[in-house]
This record gives sequence, structure tokens and C-alpha cells, in this order.
Amino acid sequence: MLVVASVPVILNMRINELSNKVNELDAELFILEREKMMINLQHIEKYSISSIEQLAKINYYERLEISQKINKLEIPYKLNNQEKENIAILGFGR
Repeated sequence: MLVVASVPVILNMRINELSNKVNELDAELFILEREKMMINLQHIEKYSISSIEQLAKINYYERLEISQKINKLEIPYKLNNQEKENIAILGFGR
């Protein structure tokens, strides 16, 4: 008789323990999802078109009007004072 009565009590205790673990995992998952969204938001803000345009203005680049050509890439920015300066990259200049 004691065994029959104790089995449901033990099962209920085990179910409660597992339920608490699930709640802890849900809370941890919520925190991780929030961190993921914050990182994604920071990435979007950092690499947005307006951010790139601000960076270009700060470093004296100007936006070029380009037309899309098939199989041909064109540079969308150039230095405002490109004719005045000799630019050296890795020891090689123009």
C-alpha cells in the first residue's frame, strides 16, 4: 500500500523538478534571443547606408553617380582631393 501511494508522489516531484528546469531554460533562451537581437541591431546600425555615407563624408570621399552595367563593377566613392594627393597602399602609390 505504501509503495502504491509513494509512486505518484515521487513522479509528481520529478515532474516539478523537470518543469523548473524547463522554466530556467526558457528564461536563458529569452536572454540569448534578446542578446542576438541587440547584436543584429548594432550590426544594422553600423553597416547601414547612412552610416557608410557619414563615414565617407568624414574621410573626404564623395559619392559618384554610377549606372549599373552588366558584369562590370564601378567604385561608388572616390576621394575629393584625389588629384592633389598621391595615395600609397602597402607601399604602392599612383
